[in-house]
Amino acid sequence: MIKGIGIDITEIERWKNKKILQKLFTEQEVMWAKESYINYSIMWCIKEASVKALGTGFQKNTMWKDIEIVNIDGKYEIHFSTAAKQKCHIKAKDQFHIDVTRNDTSVIAHVIWTNTHLV
Repeated sequence: MIKGIGIDITEIERWKNKKILQKLFTEQEVMWAKESYINYSIMWCIKEASVKALGTGFQKNTMWKDIEIVNIDGKYEIHFSTAAKQKCHIKAKDQFHIDVTRNDTSVIAHVIWTNTHLV
């Protein structure tokens, strides 16, 4: 069953401001991004789309670093902190399906939150 759907779009140019990166991303995310503004754009879009799928937004229930984006062999995963899981009522069997599209100037991410495996 689909519990929520989120979508976000961001301009890649926006992520050239290095001051904000340490505030919004975990150490592991910063290491993975390797100074790539495209990677920061992708991670931010996935984070934003995920909180939209949850229906919470960042201000209400979660902080930026409570959601970590991991890239495993080209596939993105969302890792939530224990606090975020509790606040957002994320269950062990819940899954987050991620789709990312980009062009030269922007990134779009879709996140679908389900409590079953989508075929």
